[in-house]
Amino acid sequence: MHTGWSDGSGSVLEMAEAAKERSYQYIAITDHSKGLKIAGGIDEKALAAQAREIAAANAAMRGSGLTVLRSIEMNLNPRGEGDMDPKALARLDIVLGAFHSALRKKEDQTPRYLAALRNPDIQVLGHPRGRIYNFRMGLKADWPRVFALARRLDKAVEIDSYPDRQDLNLSLLKMARKEGVRISVGTDAHHPDQLEFIELGLAAALKARIPPDRILNFMDLASLRAWVAKLRNRKR
Repeated sequence: MHTGWSDGSGSVLEMAEAAKERSYQYIAITDHSKGLKIAGGIDEKALAAQAREIAAANAAMRGSGLTVLRSIEMNLNPRGEGDMDPKALARLDIVLGAFHSALRKKEDQTPRYLAALRNPDIQVLGHPRGRIYNFRMGLKADWPRVFALARRLDKAVEIDSYPDRQDLNLSLLKMARKEGVRISVGTDAHHPDQLEFIELGLAAALKARIPPDRILNFMDLASLRAWVAKLRNRKR
């Protein structure tokens, strides 16, 4: 396995060192974006400062075989629109997009998911339902239709491996497998110790029989970058 995504409050270097201990080839730092200030969301200026921290971490890890990737978990509104300057996003290695508002609606939310997948600035749809165990059920949608569009656009949907989330769950993963969509396994880790949550996401992918070649994390770094570049070239 090559990578885990990290929404880390630990320092970049701490997360990098923990990833290296797990023999990762790369790790992406995916802090929240500015629209989610309650969760420490960062704006374009802070994102640029983080780039310098990531560059320093990569310099410190040189020769280790690990690369720290620049990323973000961009906040999406219900229309699938992001809250960051596309020019800033284009400098990142990979961009996740996720919903963090209007997550208790009971009516079908398929249109917002289709809009999010069509957002040209994101490559991965993060924790799609917005589910939190014993707190929030998450949103409803025509999931086969959502996954079919993700497959057609070659976007990925995420398993958020954090124990309270497990989103996508097993039943949705089986639908995703049937549609052939790419799967991204993220830890949602806020501390180096939480990188171990990846095991929960991998167990779900294994149980749902997701083919390894459809799991983003199993790509080597060159293949991951080529995939992102292909999606961005399509935007032009």
